[in-house]
Amino acid sequence: GLRDKIIHHYFDVDYQTIWDIVQKDLPELKEILTKYK
Repeated sequence: GLRDKIIHHYFDVDYQTIWDIVQKDLPELKEILTKYK
């Protein structure tokens, strides 16, 4: 998964992809999870 790639293969990590995930997916995930709080 993504964690494995970041932890063990960090020389091959595409930081633009990581930034895109942070910008797009994390806010959406936060919104979903706050409904269960």
